[in-house]
Amino acid sequence: MQGRLSEPSNQLRQVFPSATWRGEFESAANLGLDAIEWLVEAETLAMNPLLSKAGRLEIDNLSKQAGVRVDSVCAHCVLQWQPYDEGGGERIKPLATLIAAAGEAGVKRMVIPILEVATTQKAGSLQQAAEMFRQAVQAAELAGLDLAFELDRTVEESLEFLECFRSKHARICYDCGNATAEGRDIVAEIGGLLPMVVEIHLKDRRVGSTSVPLGQGDVLFPAFFKTLADHHWRGPFMLETPVRDNPIEQARQNLAFFRTYWK
Repeated sequence: MQGRLSEPSNQLRQVFPSATWRGEFESAANLGLDAIEWLVEAETLAMNPLLSKAGRLEIDNLSKQAGVRVDSVCAHCVLQWQPYDEGGGERIKPLATLIAAAGEAGVKRMVIPILEVATTQKAGSLQQAAEMFRQAVQAAELAGLDLAFELDRTVEESLEFLECFRSKHARICYDCGNATAEGRDIVAEIGGLLPMVVEIHLKDRRVGSTSVPLGQGDVLFPAFFKTLADHHWRGPFMLETPVRDNPIEQARQNLAFFRTYWK
């Protein structure tokens, strides 16, 4: 995840690294990472290079030079807009523009986090929650990319939410750390959701607590990875690990932990 290879600028985990994003391509290449998930947050939306033609060209050039792809975007701004609160419909209108820009950049999927303060449980029903994003799904169809919704619902509810769109472009991003922190059974969940999952966020958390480096929390990684292997998962994993001192070394350790389970 973008920003994880830069020194943290503040206490927030999800901050677009406006001063260092260019250098993260080389850092990712040196670590042996294949891709960076682009981060879009509300505060810096207007200056995010993904939103301009010149910016997208620079991203593409750096990506090709480093051999590090930008296949995905995390629309963290959606969570910050809190779409189900009063006025949320107006606040998320820029999402269609963001989706179109991502399509221009050749992005394959956009993660839409609707959990925590932006949980769908704030909507009257799953159908009402889905209605808030119907135009976004239509924009994704036009742009030729998937919207990967990150949800805090049961397997049945998550599938019901996707069914509201009746679109092959409405899919799921599964976060094993968030699910564990909420006390959910990640092995059972991933088995039930996997046909609709297009990306997995790798994160470790303790139950009821915040993120920690991989292997230091309560995520049952051996069973989780075995289930994925048994289902012949070949999709992308994204390291959404906490930013601490010496982020390059932290990334190296997290990557080494991952590779002990996934060859």
